[in-house]
Amino acid sequence: MFRPLLLTLVLSALSGPALAGPPSSLVNASFIDGAEIVTNTPALAQFAASLRQVAANVNGQCKQSEYVVWPSRDGLETQFRQGLESLNYRFGVLTTDNENGYVMAFQAKGAQTTLVGLWVDVDGTTVLGWCSLAALAANTGAPSTTPATWPAFGTFQVGDTVQFYTSIGWKQGIIKEVGPGPGQPAGDRWHAVKKYLITRTDINSDGWEEWGSVAHLKSAPYWTGFFVGDWKLGEMMAVNTSVSGSTETTTFSYMTASDALRVNADGTYEWRSSFAATVKGRWTPAPDGPGIVVKDSKGRTWTLRNETNETTERIRKLESARLYPSDRSEMSQVATRPLKR
Repeated sequence: MFRPLLLTLVLSALSGPALAGPPSSLVNASFIDGAEIVTNTPALAQFAASLRQVAANVNGQCKQSEYVVWPSRDGLETQFRQGLESLNYRFGVLTTDNENGYVMAFQAKGAQTTLVGLWVDVDGTTVLGWCSLAALAANTGAPSTTPATWPAFGTFQVGDTVQFYTSIGWKQGIIKEVGPGPGQPAGDRWHAVKKYLITRTDINSDGWEEWGSVAHLKSAPYWTGFFVGDWKLGEMMAVNTSVSGSTETTTFSYMTASDALRVNADGTYEWRSSFAATVKGRWTPAPDGPGIVVKDSKGRTWTLRNETNETTERIRKLESARLYPSDRSEMSQVATRPLKR
């Protein structure tokens, strides 16, 4: 990803006035002669997304950023590290990658400021992107007092770093493409309606994700507030395919939900069941991301996650979620309620 990006950044830098050793906006020092500060170019969006991911990986977010380009030279990285250490920063390498050039993610901790950055060397050019770090707000565990809506489709844009729920838990990634919205011409992208194409940061693979499974990295009211309301639980779906002559027909039928879960904004819930005693208790925020945790009549723990998708919305006019059990011998349960928007 960095080769075409570097070329664009270099051309952007060369189009402006030359600066000899421009001062840094992040530390009390100047860069070497020939360095160029890069600003206001579309190529920065992609580089900035990668930088934000570095910050997120150390549980932070970029507060003030800076991007610098200069011709590569021997010993420059060492000189950079020594310069930071002379300013009383403790320098540490987070990751390195030599597959398509040299890419280093780093962290530098000072007495009052922590910096994170990306140092990239490709084809004789060096680019430094770094930022001062602000800590992410912690999820305090306090229940939401008012309902909150899930971020509408289109809230996240290309380059945004997000988290999304998978069968093996929450994963982080960068939005690569935004699919068509409802009612927009989809053409051969029918499979991408109300979905985000996300590049996972842990295994560098792309996949289309339902909008209802994508969330901010930072805790927000909707992480719990979305689930406030009445949910039907335990609905089962059956699929039957029949053939008459040359015509194949597939029908779907749904078994009526047997349970009902009421989630209240004051932190309480009520789980009513046709097969067990009604349970009343206090829900808690899921510890790993958006969702709430409740217990059934046997004291078993379940986590309610949002799984709203375009198909369920369009065909059945429902919001959908799923209850995941902590006991892996149990099956998860579908949760639905009438669509609000």
